[in-house]
Amino acid sequence: MQYIGSGDEMQRIDGYSIETVGIPGIVLMEKAALAMEEEIIRRFPSPVSVTIIAERGNNGGDGLALGRLLLARGYEVSFYEIGGVRHASESYQTQRKILENLGVRFSDGLPKTDSDIWVDAVFGVGLKRDVAGVQREVLEEVNRRNGFKIAVDIPSGVDASSGRILGYGFQADLTITFGLSKIGLVLYPGASLAGEVVVKDIGFPKKAVEAVRPGTIVYTKEDLCRLPKRKPWSNKGSYGKVLLIVGAKNMAGAACLSASAAYRTGSGLVRIFTCEDNREILQSRVPEAIMTTYRSEEEALLKLPEALDWASVVGIGPGLGQNAFTGKLLSMVLDRGHCPLVIDADGLNTLAALKKEEMGSAAELRREESKMAAASAEDEPRTITELYDSYKAPMILTPHLKEMERLTGKKVADIQDSLMETAKEAADAAHIFVLKDARTVVSDGSLPTYINMSGNHGMATGGSGDVLTGIICGLLAGGLTALEAARLGAYCHGLAGDQAAKEKGCYGLMAGDLVRHLNDVIR
Repeated sequence: MQYIGSGDEMQRIDGYSIETVGIPGIVLMEKAALAMEEEIIRRFPSPVSVTIIAERGNNGGDGLALGRLLLARGYEVSFYEIGGVRHASESYQTQRKILENLGVRFSDGLPKTDSDIWVDAVFGVGLKRDVAGVQREVLEEVNRRNGFKIAVDIPSGVDASSGRILGYGFQADLTITFGLSKIGLVLYPGASLAGEVVVKDIGFPKKAVEAVRPGTIVYTKEDLCRLPKRKPWSNKGSYGKVLLIVGAKNMAGAACLSASAAYRTGSGLVRIFTCEDNREILQSRVPEAIMTTYRSEEEALLKLPEALDWASVVGIGPGLGQNAFTGKLLSMVLDRGHCPLVIDADGLNTLAALKKEEMGSAAELRREESKMAAASAEDEPRTITELYDSYKAPMILTPHLKEMERLTGKKVADIQDSLMETAKEAADAAHIFVLKDARTVVSDGSLPTYINMSGNHGMATGGSGDVLTGIICGLLAGGLTALEAARLGAYCHGLAGDQAAKEKGCYGLMAGDLVRHLNDVIR
């Protein structure tokens, strides 16, 4: 597990290191310059032309210190100070004075010719306002120029805490960031401006990071140790029983993908609850699965209670369709279920539709009638909202952006602009949200929030979400907590996609490839 920081958190870590621990700020700045010098020399071992574009804050001071080190190495370095900031920081003034003592002159504008390297040391993680005026003009011009573009800590114009573009942003080929990666380098659209991101240690003490305790984490391959442990003395019953309520007629593929993924992630038994028309296909594709099929809605509702009693994990939604029957299945699951529940796809859409229906004035009347009826039936809840709120075990919801729009009423564009906030607002201790996008966010309403860094755009294909449902169910069956299963499920799902992309490429990747490559991830 690794922390990633917001702009405010990184400023607090920096301040704690300087003010509480006592590390001089100029020392941290020198170490940042040395770290950048190391990366540049590794890529450009022979001296080339470099232009440092700096504002008068500490980000600019990092750039000036870097330029001085490169000059000593024989690189041809030009310094352009924009000067839009009225008062220079103390560390910036120190770095500028050193350069003046060395006889270095600052140019009045950008070089007329292209540089081999352009270094953006204009704005750092503290930027809160839109980039405008002369700063924007300079960044626009540099973005048009030829040469390798390097951002100091974060590309100017990227909000370090959200990934939003504040007016305009520097397009980097490489971002060299310090101490921790930043949320703005991970979430889009900021991530699209960052290029390759290299995190360099510049001496922030562990004590400083622990004192701030950033509110966002990511997983690395070291976190695969969190996978459920297998025991030598065990049997299929030792690893849980997954019930998947999936697959309407002609939607056997969703059932196949989620069931296969649940088995691949270690579930001892997987039972598919689906319509009779899917039996032949599923028994040929997933012969390991137990089949419970129905020919009518009435038969399904009669059989479902026994299946729910059997299960230790339930997943519902993939391939079910959005209709009244799905609503009946979902209501029964919420009413009678007793174990961890994963809701995806049509389960989410049906939940959203039923909740919306209950919001009208007629629904209010039905709610009151339902409450009265519940009072005479051992106070059991009846509306979908009451069932949702009172479910007896942890619940994991896995919406993509459009599904989240239906669940929350927020527009997709607004959700994209606030992925972490949206997931955190919707979640609570009983309802964990896995908000799926290019960067999937997992939240139980508390901190830290998890951002998933594995995966690729080849996974934007039909059935990918069905695989994720199966993975999370399999991990739950193995004994992980709901929050851990959600985080690790998203991570393993993305790793399988990365393995598949190595073999198939992103254009040719299919959801079935994710299932096959789970073996490469989970061993």
